Amino acid sequence: QAVTAVKLCDQLGCEVITINEQIDGNFPGRGSEPLPSNLHELSSAVVNNGADFGIAFDGDGDRSIFCDNQGKLLSGDKSALLLAKYLLNKNPNSKIVTCLNSGNSIDEIVTNTNSSVIRTKVGSVEVSRRMIVENALLGFEENGGFMFGKHNHVRDGAMTLALVLELLANSGKTITEELQMLPSSFTTKDKISCKNEAANRVISELKSEFPDADVTDGIKIVFDKKNWIMIRQSGTEPIMRIYGESNSQKNLEVLMRTYLDKIQLILSDNTFKTT
Repeated sequence: QAVTAVKLCDQLGCEVITINEQIDGNFPGRGSEPLPSNLHELSSAVVNNGADFGIAFDGDGDRSIFCDNQGKLLSGDKSALLLAKYLLNKNPNSKIVTCLNSGNSIDEIVTNTNSSVIRTKVGSVEVSRRMIVENALLGFEENGGFMFGKHNHVRDGAMTLALVLELLANSGKTITEELQMLPSSFTTKDKISCKNEAANRVISELKSEFPDADVTDGIKIVFDKKNWIMIRQSGTEPIMRIYGESNSQKNLEVLMRTYLDKIQLILSDNTFKTT
């Protein structure tokens, strides 16, 4: 995207300011993952240049994380809500496919256009395959992966960029103003280094404590529509991922701290140290 996204923006008449544009497979600038912890330079560049927004791509350019005109970084969930609201208004009676670890605010967005949400296991392949089966208009992940069925059924960072440009061109509002019109959403995620056997122990313990939890992918413990925790073993790294949503930032922090502590307690159980 260091080449193609810039060309796309040029062709659409945008003024482009680039960061880490030198192509280098070692990713010396900020690493390959667009994370809040390594996108401070992007936020500063947006504010210092009075830009309408910023965008960061992952190493292969299929995921995109946005920054609003005030320099605030958006989660993948948040940018997906923006685009879903815009695209569903143009295409009512549609379907959206997303993973179990995405926030629930999308359920509020779809009701205004007689549309529906379909949930899958975590993973872009899961979303893409289900989109084809359901003939879905949109698909997204909380990590910045977005799919537009009329274009293709896979993640495409440059396409997502073009859709946000279209939204702003038609809206006449800033991204910050558009965000203020969305349902409130407080989501986060964390991770713990953990081998498969240990992760299985944690999930098994939680299943015993919460027999009614969703165990489609790891375990998702739902307390109510706006409060839940999901824990699953990564499919690519020896880590356990913890996702959460709550009805306020303060409650979200308490919820995450409670379950991170609970997980660490299970992992430190003396009967488990020798396995």
